[in-house]
Amino acid sequence: MAGIKIDFSEVESSFEPLPEGRYECIVETVEVRESKSSDNDYLNWEMKVTEGEHADRRLWMITSLSEKALFRVKDTFLALGVIEEDDEVDVEWDDDVDITPQEGPVLTNPEVIGLACVAVVTNEVYEGRERNRVNELLEAGAGTGSPSSSSGRPAKARSSSKSNGSSKSSATKAKSSTTKSKPKASSGGRSRKLR
Repeated sequence: MAGIKIDFSEVESSFEPLPEGRYECIVETVEVRESKSSDNDYLNWEMKVTEGEHADRRLWMITSLSEKALFRVKDTFLALGVIEEDDEVDVEWDDDVDITPQEGPVLTNPEVIGLACVAVVTNEVYEGRERNRVNELLEAGAGTGSPSSSSGRPAKARSSSKSNGSSKSSATKAKSSTTKSKPKASSGGRSRKLR
């Protein structure tokens, strides 16, 4: 029988949350996931901090694909520079992976993997433990260190017993509230049109 001996005495059991502030990041991956609390899928964003003493740490953000929450997806795409204010976009993903709450297919359009951004991070208490929360992504170079959002409101730790991962961003309205977002067929994947 093969194996190794591991000494856990020097291994930390979990990461401490990053201090509240703004962090230069790159988008590592974006997966489409199934929500446990609604009928709407969401985008699960993973970013990697690229500068400072916290370089290589990971941060996560969720943006719902619910029609009422598309303003957050729009704000994020605008900050990344992949859409213009009034664009109509086919949001596409590979269909070779099932969409589940634990994993999902990678977003293929718009192309966001590897793009630079600034993550606005606050801390919250969830199930008795402090953790990071990415409130929004800003355009790369928007400044780091300050724990306030782009709206100028100071960030503060929040307490929540249940989190669906949604968070506040600068309030940019979706172009049309009467247009339904429906999946549509696409070669090589599935998509959802954002207006």
